[in-house]
Amino acid sequence: MALIFLASCSSSRINRQINDAEWDSLADESYMRWGEERLEKFADPKNTVVKCYKGNTSKALDVYRKEYEKRGQQHYYWLHVGNCYFLDENWNKAEFFYRMTLEETKEPKIRSIALNNLGLIHFKHSQWDKGRDLMKDSMKLAPKFRVPKYNLSQLYLQFGHYDKAIDLLDDSAFSGHKDIDVYFSLANAYLFKGDMKEAASYFAKIPKEHFRREDIAATYALFLLKKGDVEGAHDVMKKRDRSGVLEITNISQKIERMVASRKKEERK
Repeated sequence: MALIFLASCSSSRINRQINDAEWDSLADESYMRWGEERLEKFADPKNTVVKCYKGNTSKALDVYRKEYEKRGQQHYYWLHVGNCYFLDENWNKAEFFYRMTLEETKEPKIRSIALNNLGLIHFKHSQWDKGRDLMKDSMKLAPKFRVPKYNLSQLYLQFGHYDKAIDLLDDSAFSGHKDIDVYFSLANAYLFKGDMKEAASYFAKIPKEHFRREDIAATYALFLLKKGDVEGAHDVMKKRDRSGVLEITNISQKIERMVASRKKEERK
C-alpha cells in the first residue's frame, strides 16, 4: 500500500477522516484519512508505520532504529521513517528522510511518494512554486496515482486556477471512484467559476451527513446564498461542526454575517 499523505493546502487540521472506504477514492494510496476503526480493520497491525498513524510515533521510530540493520536496505524503509516524522510534524527530519529515499531507491512509485510528500512540506512553508514542481515530478513518475493530482488541485483552487484544478480532478485516474473531497473540490471550482449548475451536481454527490463539516458547510452555504436560499444557508451554518481551525472559522463568520445581512434585507 502506497503511504502517501493526503492534505489540503488550505488546512490539514480539519477532520477529514472517512469511516466508509467506499467514499474514499484515495484509501489505497493513503492512510491519512483513516480513523482508528479503519486502521484496525484494514491495516496490518505488524506494519510499524501504522503506529505512527495511530499517534504512537516514538514507539514506531524506536522499532525502526532497532531494525535498521535488517530493514535498512528495503527501498521503503527511509520513506516510512520520513512518514513518521511527517505525522509528528517534524518537517526538517521528514524532509531529510524523504531525500534519503530519493538517494537510496530508483523505484518510480517509491520516488513518486517521496516527491509528493516533499511537495507537501514545501506547501506547509508557503513555498508554492517548489511544491508545485515536486507534485508534477511525482505525477510523471506514477501517472496513475491519484493523491499527487488531488494535492496539486488544492494548490490551484487556492490560487484561483479553477480550470487547472478541474482538469486534474476529471482525470481518468478518478474515473469510477467516489470521493467526498474530490466532489467537494469540483463543487468549489465550479462555484467560483460561476457555473452553478455544475457546482450543484457535485454538491449533490456528497452524502448529507458530511455537510456538517465546517469547510463544506461554509462553501455550501455560500452556494445557497447565491441561489437566493437564505434560510437554507442559515440552516446549514447552524448545524455545522466547528473545526477550531482559524482560517475556516474566519470564513464561516464572514458567511454568517452575509446570511444575517440578507435575512435583514428580506425583513424590510
